[in-house]
Amino acid sequence: MIGAYCILSPDSLVPNLLLMYTREKKVLKDYDELAMMKIVCTVCGERNCPRHRPELNILAFQPWTNLVINKKVDEALEEFLNIVLKEFVYTWYKDLSSDEEFVDELKSSIRFLAAVLFRRIKKLDIPKLVTEKIIKAALQHLDCCIQAQKRASDNKDIQQATINYLGSNVHCSMWNRKAELEYLRCMVECLFPYVLKPEALHSKSTCTLVREILANLVLLPAMDAIANPDMVNNLILIFLDETPPPEATEPPSELVPFLDKFSIKQPKKPNCLRLEMKHIMDKEQPVLLYAFMQFLKKEAAVNVLQFCLACDDFNRRLLSPDLSQSEFHELHAMAKDLYKNFCDPTAVDRIKFDEKIIAELKNVIDSPPEQIIRLQKSFTLFQAYEHAYDLLENTFLPLFHQSDDVRTLVHVSPWQIKKFSTILGKKKEFGFSNLGTKLKGVFKSSSGIILYNMAVGGEIDITTPPVTVNIDRTDEENGGKPKHDLSTWRVTIPMIGARPDPENMKKQYFVFIIDVARVDIPDGEGERTNWTVARKYGEFYVLEQKLTEFHGNGEFPDCQLPPKKSFGTKNKDFIEGKKEVFEQYLQKLLTKPLLKGSELVYSFLTSLSEFNSSFLQDINIGIFVKSVPMKLVKEKGQHLDPFLSAFAASTEAPKPKSMSPKNRSLKFIVNHSKKLTTSLFENNSNCGFNPPKSTESTLTETRQVDGVFDSLVYIATCVYYVPKWFISVLMTCRILIKETLESYVEWYLDYKITQVTQEHRVVSIIHLLQDVLFFDTDPPRSDEEKKSRYNETVEGCLQYVPRSFVSMIGDEKFEKRTKFILDILQQPKLNKQLSYVLLDILISELFPELKS
Repeated sequence: MIGAYCILSPDSLVPNLLLMYTREKKVLKDYDELAMMKIVCTVCGERNCPRHRPELNILAFQPWTNLVINKKVDEALEEFLNIVLKEFVYTWYKDLSSDEEFVDELKSSIRFLAAVLFRRIKKLDIPKLVTEKIIKAALQHLDCCIQAQKRASDNKDIQQATINYLGSNVHCSMWNRKAELEYLRCMVECLFPYVLKPEALHSKSTCTLVREILANLVLLPAMDAIANPDMVNNLILIFLDETPPPEATEPPSELVPFLDKFSIKQPKKPNCLRLEMKHIMDKEQPVLLYAFMQFLKKEAAVNVLQFCLACDDFNRRLLSPDLSQSEFHELHAMAKDLYKNFCDPTAVDRIKFDEKIIAELKNVIDSPPEQIIRLQKSFTLFQAYEHAYDLLENTFLPLFHQSDDVRTLVHVSPWQIKKFSTILGKKKEFGFSNLGTKLKGVFKSSSGIILYNMAVGGEIDITTPPVTVNIDRTDEENGGKPKHDLSTWRVTIPMIGARPDPENMKKQYFVFIIDVARVDIPDGEGERTNWTVARKYGEFYVLEQKLTEFHGNGEFPDCQLPPKKSFGTKNKDFIEGKKEVFEQYLQKLLTKPLLKGSELVYSFLTSLSEFNSSFLQDINIGIFVKSVPMKLVKEKGQHLDPFLSAFAASTEAPKPKSMSPKNRSLKFIVNHSKKLTTSLFENNSNCGFNPPKSTESTLTETRQVDGVFDSLVYIATCVYYVPKWFISVLMTCRILIKETLESYVEWYLDYKITQVTQEHRVVSIIHLLQDVLFFDTDPPRSDEEKKSRYNETVEGCLQYVPRSFVSMIGDEKFEKRTKFILDILQQPKLNKQLSYVLLDILISELFPELKS
């Protein structure tokens, strides 16, 4: 010992002697990629771009980009979040509206928040955080309790004595329960710029709802549960339990995008106030295109729209059959212009495309003009178009919706509303889905039978109940049974097939080969039980369009095709990639009871002729009248004013139900009051909003504590009062083994975290949390049960410490001081004080931007 002091000074430390327990430095594999994504502009690819908004980087809109987790963890997390929505949102929202669009937006915001937290937690060095900050904060809390005990009388409550000792140093959330709730609200609001979507920040209602859900329904109950002494005892017993955790029985599941299925939006109902890209890109409606172009000019992103329009024109000319030599030269010049203006690294209007796309396009334009034909079969130009189109649809269109340009379009005069509705598509009640009782005498069958007779003359007297006419009808015979029961049909798309192009026999296009099998007819009964039919890409969208027109947009929300592409649909790889999606679409249609006898689906699966709009030859839409008993005078424009008034009213959201105090139930008020003043925590320190000032510093003995070894020395000295000679031994050992112990503890914590974060254990933790929060039907624990758990905790702690240390200070003294530490953990208000101090440390580490 003397030699060690002579050779080394007290400040010198021997390096780690156990190299096998050295923890590897935490390195994020995707850190460089994420750093580039933050500083590189999504539009033009320039670093620190001065032209476009800084918040247009991909992580600002989609923080889940390139973020993957195991499939089972994703499913468990999705189930948990759906239950949260069911318990905290649907319970009241279902009384206000049946529209899922609000919930879809809320899901998207929750996914955004979860992705941001997950990314930041991945970057967090948890072992370092525990050893350097959390342990030190816990020791400061323990030291305050020890100093308060020294200054208090023997019979004084240690909890109240510590609160008095802290004075103004008590955490502001501990002033009272109202201050605690306000603190959580303020903390959540401070995090909003980092955890909410940019468009959500502009919505007061969204921010308020998310704030109240997080602060009032999640964080406040969670902090109460963590500070509950019975919960603390349970956590200590879990730590002392030497039973090995269960091992995984199955291999890890595949990696999937983070909460991808959770945030899938349901198909939106037609809304004349929601502009879609297909409407804007329609050159026949220049008003919308011009307004969107003016908006993009302000955003310095009009080049993206120009590229899409130029691609459309280029592709239309490229797909023309029998191209001449001069046309090859013109197309080659157009391709050069596309590359020079939008792909060249030095271009002013450069768009950030994938390097492979740029390289392949460069290769084409460097080849002779005749080689431009390669772009017909290549996927390159289609991928570039899709990237630019996605930029417009997912990045700039939402910004356009929030701009004054859209408000200018919407606030038009009454005579313009009809024209505007024609552009955007009419609402559901004006579609084909409800034409059954509104079209009188306009449907005529092939045999010439008029389905509805209407009087001829200046006036029409409708006094009888209207007759419902369904265009996609079910031929009903034999007691109302459908002629063809499509629910007994089975369809698959096993392959695709090539067909010669009728416009150019030298070319070919690809179709889907649909295999149809009937399971309701045994073989040999005369009718065919299995056949195939070929359908082109566009025919599927004709079927979807007609089903929507005849049955309504909301009847089949889970049967939707992906957005239709304007070109590149004859490419073999493109058709092959859509095979599975279209197969699932047909299979879902056959499960719908409403389509059990559908003539549309039957014709699609049986007819050998092309499936297009020409099958509606029977329909003669001539007269459109209301289906209520009233007199209608056939004068041009007579009912235009009521129609425009009704249309204008339909664009306004329904008034929300009154939420005045008289409508609130007494149960809600009582429960809310109970939440703020509980029997366990009472009113926290109950000092109002002006706590008494501290007369001295509360950081006395823990100023020099640094690391795990120094923390053990402090506990031995200030808690167990070990002899001085043992303190000298510890200080000598500090020179020799401090670095070794620190490295071992960090390695051990990292090892334990790795075990806990294994897939099957994370799933178990999520399910356990789900059961505790939502499905815990057990009665509250009795005082006897809590006392029994406390005694079990004391016994476990007494047996956990090495016997050599106990014998050195004495059994009685060791038991007394150990119970003193555990008694501090039995004080709910002190636990709450420590919980909020640790929460502040965690938040400051996850969001270092808040430190300033």
